[in-house]
Amino acid sequence: MLFNAKELAMRFMGVGWRKVWCDPTQMEKIKNTRTRAGIRELIAQGIIKRKFTERGSNKPKRGPFFIPKDSVFKLNNNHAGQQQPTSTN
Repeated sequence: MLFNAKELAMRFMGVGWRKVWCDPTQMEKIKNTRTRAGIRELIAQGIIKRKFTERGSNKPKRGPFFIPKDSVFKLNNNHAGQQQPTSTN
């Protein structure tokens, strides 16, 4: 029943299964909980928690605001190709 409890917790918290933490000392309590209300109580008590991630890289994101792909590639110097030789005159 642990998987079912974890799946219900995932749906309540809106995260994936890797972000749900279950207290290892309270496994019997988690396994015996079978209802949505019971899972909500475990979340409120802190027996089931959400794991938070470390911050990611500093590369420009194409997130909620739109950055054209070509400008992101230019910033990161991707798709640069062969560089043109400079003149020596």
